[in-house]
Amino acid sequence: MIALALIFFCVAAVFSALGQGGGAFYVPLLLAMGVPFHQAAAASQAVIVAVSVSAMLVFHRAGFLDWKLVLLIEPATNLGAVLGGYFSQYVPAEVGKIVFAGVLVAGAGFMIRPVAEHQKPPKRGFAYWTRTLGGETYSVNWVATIPLMAFAGGLAGLLGVGGGLLKVPLMVLACRIPIKVAVGTSSLMVGLTALTGLLGHAAAGHFAPALALPLAIGGFLGAQMGSRVSVRVDKRHLKRALGVVLVVIATWVVESVIRGG
Repeated sequence: MIALALIFFCVAAVFSALGQGGGAFYVPLLLAMGVPFHQAAAASQAVIVAVSVSAMLVFHRAGFLDWKLVLLIEPATNLGAVLGGYFSQYVPAEVGKIVFAGVLVAGAGFMIRPVAEHQKPPKRGFAYWTRTLGGETYSVNWVATIPLMAFAGGLAGLLGVGGGLLKVPLMVLACRIPIKVAVGTSSLMVGLTALTGLLGHAAAGHFAPALALPLAIGGFLGAQMGSRVSVRVDKRHLKRALGVVLVVIATWVVESVIRGG
């Protein structure tokens, strides 16, 4: 268990630097250790909650966390997450793994070929909410963002991830948010989504505290390191490397389904 907690420490350090919880690694690691899929998903979300709390403290101090944006879009995301977590018991493990692999590939596409940030002036109108943070002004298309985040939350709850692989791309594309603000804000959002997803899994009887708590401690400490590095370094090369690794993990998950593992 100590060795596994150290691995989670390292994974949390890397993923927290990108505003993500790390569920893309936690679930496959636990599956490789022989943990059943639904218990792995629940434990993963417990770790993500710890990682989120740790990272968001650092990003908040750095001025990269948009609290009002979280209040706007997170309720819909949380509703999707708790429903996804609870109804995961009706989804066969093999189907969950295939969907999980698809989410990894989508996230890898964003990592490997990052979308250029918008340089156009903020849009005005009923569907747009203008925000200023970290010295930048941007407008959030809330009409498109709220249902998209609800969908992202549903997938996150179902698969045992915090949703960062979906949220960060959506925040950049749909919300027109600068990447640094998206990463900082995502650090809080993935934890809130993971918490509600965890509640759904707990209601379904999937949560095993003896497994999750030591790993959560490792994740918390790792996130302190990763988020502190994040506010100081260029993330582009790290994103591309992670994108390649995510493709490898997605391939492994699909292969395990094919061989019946």
